[in-house]
Amino acid sequence: MGGDFLAAVTERQRQRLLDLGKHVDHAAGTTLLNQGDPAPPVLILRSGFVKALRAAQEGTSPMIVDLLGAGDVLGVEDCLARRPSHLAYVATKPVRVLEIPQNAFHGFLDDDKQAMALIAADLGHRVRLRNVALGFATAKVRSRLTAYLARLQALYGVQGESGVVIDVGLNHADLASAIGASAAAVNAEMAKLKNEGFLATGYKTIHVKKPLREDGPPLSPSPAARPRRIPQMRIGRRIAMG
Repeated sequence: MGGDFLAAVTERQRQRLLDLGKHVDHAAGTTLLNQGDPAPPVLILRSGFVKALRAAQEGTSPMIVDLLGAGDVLGVEDCLARRPSHLAYVATKPVRVLEIPQNAFHGFLDDDKQAMALIAADLGHRVRLRNVALGFATAKVRSRLTAYLARLQALYGVQGESGVVIDVGLNHADLASAIGASAAAVNAEMAKLKNEGFLATGYKTIHVKKPLREDGPPLSPSPAARPRRIPQMRIGRRIAMG
């Protein structure tokens, strides 16, 4: 979500959530929930990173639709709808989650309108981010890739000695899945970005060394009356994704 849910609620609300749930640790690569799981629990991510995936049809390869970090709430949409899980969640780093049964979390929201308002605001924020991402669907692979890297840097980047480090446990295949491109195309563009001095990479780690060039649509609609081409997108500062 836009911030840490447990930090945003009151001490009384936080204690009730802790009483309703239990903390569970998962290793990197562990599937926390499968798409289609009935009555999935709500998971509040305390540490680590989790990728959310969805397969369009049974037997097809899933696509990464979101990446979530500490403070995010997983599975709340299914809780509110009382439906099976519409996503699968896989840890990309070792994670700790507060696992709360679906019925218990639903009851918590029924009893606490302030918490419901926080959840509603978070859902609205996520919808905006996903809608903005759709604006890049027809752009070139480089545009989609640099826009996605810009988002990761803004949300999860850590300033290092030689640039900003993105260490969320994603590999090139994950990046390809997230932007709807082939792994070969992403590998080629990543190689170009490295050769041009924009990036350096380690094991599932990306080091942004200088501002990435972005030749696609802006991340947010321009307030100007007429469209304006943005030749370069600077991502050294936090970007408002919608």
